[in-house]
Amino acid sequence: PFEMIGQRLYSGRVAVAQAALAYRRELFDVTRRYAEGKRVWSPFTAGGADPPPLASIPPLRALFAEADARAAEMESFVGMCEDRLSAHLAEGSAPGSALAHAIATAKVKAVETSIELCWRLKQEVGSYALMADSGFAHLDFLNCCKFAEGDSRVLMQKMARDVMRAAAKGKGPSLSSAERDLVGTLGAALAPAKGVKADEAALWDENWRHVYALAEATMARTLDEFARSG
Repeated sequence: PFEMIGQRLYSGRVAVAQAALAYRRELFDVTRRYAEGKRVWSPFTAGGADPPPLASIPPLRALFAEADARAAEMESFVGMCEDRLSAHLAEGSAPGSALAHAIATAKVKAVETSIELCWRLKQEVGSYALMADSGFAHLDFLNCCKFAEGDSRVLMQKMARDVMRAAAKGKGPSLSSAERDLVGTLGAALAPAKGVKADEAALWDENWRHVYALAEATMARTLDEFARSG
């Protein structure tokens, strides 16, 4: 049945989000242990003090703290999506559009957040990232996650299109101010097409920056709503 196929896709997106977060968590844990044990030069050692660990370098210390906070938020969000999806799977019911959108958001944001944080970490640890056992050699795993169970770019295009259609009908969720501004901007950009699908598609492509900005704003609202619903 179509519902069964859809539910497998939903569960697959949750699994991909979890896999990306798990990779990020392990890579940061392994790197943190290395950085805490790796001693580096400091002008203060001239006075007889012990060399500080690499983990004490301000940019790296700040990145560890930022990654912990952002990953905790994403893991909580993905966990809520999983719990709500599990209830539907147990009942044999199909998720509603709100949960389907939340799961798509979880897949996109968990992967993109992991890619961003892991890439930044690589820039901070120098030649350690080139070592075979550091884990950085497998960063392409996150690229696989980006295109698995729905290309992240395609999902974002669909999010933006759904918001535009709902806004045109006066339906859908209450939008954030950022979404409303982008809906207005994108709507004005598409207006010259006058409903001709081919022309509208061409204008949509020309205004791709606004399209992805709208998707980002929509995902930000979704994350905020889930965080408040707790």
